[in-house]
Amino acid sequence: MTLEWGAGRLRNARAGELLRRALSFARRDTNVVVASVVAINLLRAVSSVILTRLLVPEVFGIAGIIASVSFTFALMSDLGFQAFVVRHRDGDSRRFLDTIWTIALARSLLLTCVLATCASPIASLIGKPELAPLIAVSSLTFLLEGTASLTLLTALRRGMILRLSALEVAVMVAQITAATIFAYFWRSYWAVLTALLASTALKSLLSYLAFPDSARRIAFDRGYARELWKFARFVTGSSMITMVLMQGDKLILAGLMPLDRFGLYVLAGNLATAPLAFTSAYASRVLYPRYAQLWRDGGGDLRRKFYAMRKHPSLLYTFAAGGLIGSAPLIVSTLYDHRYADAAVYLQLLAISAFFSLASNAANEALTATGRIRATFQASVVKLIWLSVAIPTGWYLSGSFGIVAAMGSMEPAVVLFKWRQMHRASLLDLRQEAFFIAAGAAGAAVGAIAALLLG
Repeated sequence: MTLEWGAGRLRNARAGELLRRALSFARRDTNVVVASVVAINLLRAVSSVILTRLLVPEVFGIAGIIASVSFTFALMSDLGFQAFVVRHRDGDSRRFLDTIWTIALARSLLLTCVLATCASPIASLIGKPELAPLIAVSSLTFLLEGTASLTLLTALRRGMILRLSALEVAVMVAQITAATIFAYFWRSYWAVLTALLASTALKSLLSYLAFPDSARRIAFDRGYARELWKFARFVTGSSMITMVLMQGDKLILAGLMPLDRFGLYVLAGNLATAPLAFTSAYASRVLYPRYAQLWRDGGGDLRRKFYAMRKHPSLLYTFAAGGLIGSAPLIVSTLYDHRYADAAVYLQLLAISAFFSLASNAANEALTATGRIRATFQASVVKLIWLSVAIPTGWYLSGSFGIVAAMGSMEPAVVLFKWRQMHRASLLDLRQEAFFIAAGAAGAAVGAIAALLLG
């Protein structure tokens, strides 16, 4: 009996150790980000499959236009709240957080009023005056976002990645459920917009309920406000250029394409940008806080730590992004019916920029964390110059298809500039970057073979 009891204790101890290791692995920031991004993208794929059965392609064209308009207004007034709060020495101070929350709320109120007022002129400008009421109602998303607590930002600073990711997945589930129910009964874009407003309100509510020390109050500190503007002036300039770069194609194509064709482009863009959810979250939630901490603590060998931290995620990401390019026809035919087949070629072109996005975002965070904020603005200028040449050339050679090709080639061009800046900062390892690209080429080959065999 004693031997059996001892063996049982040993088995329980081993099981407990395995469980602790499994939990530790699951809670690692990178793994949490990967899991949440995979979950969200799967949910979006399911939502897309369901909604394309319930709604006509024109609805997705409307969704793309309204999302583009809202995104444009948001970027025109971007002050870089997340990077500023995570990096600031007083990022845990109540006075500091109350001041930033007050400024963010005032910005949201202003955006709501301006977009609601400009809804009719904007709709007329893009040749779709019937969209004015939808654009006006969509302005409420800014107001709902502005009421959220800053815990959505301080969670990054405090390493609460798991809780933040769980919140976002829960909000996504709620939005998809609401959109599906409304679409079933209404069969119009109002279903999508209503679900968006409801999920935004839910996210703001959970920002108070899911985190400690979430209550904020109106306050203003001139010193912190001046620091924010000093930090944000390059962010704002960069964001305004980014707005032109990321939304210019949609605003142009919305006027050139009929709504059903533009709907195919929007769907392809949604698929192509799905990987960006990982690159953005991983760079901002994992890389940037750690680099910022290193910078606050006096540095270290950033180059070695930069690549050691992102090596395996970069290899897996570029392989998967390459696979997306190669297997685009198979993905589109699997997810959608024959009405959406032409979205495949748009997807292949747009996914080229997604392929390089992790390298681009990781470079941004390393440069920003080490105080080279100007580099982000300069990179946006490079993008603007590239597209100012590529878009007219593409339009002249291939019409709207050429504009899509110009957008797909944007990120590779700017990555070269960012690598130059990283080299100057002694952060670049070109051999590692080439290794990542080779992994992506292998992924593209595998994806193309899969499409050929299974298609």
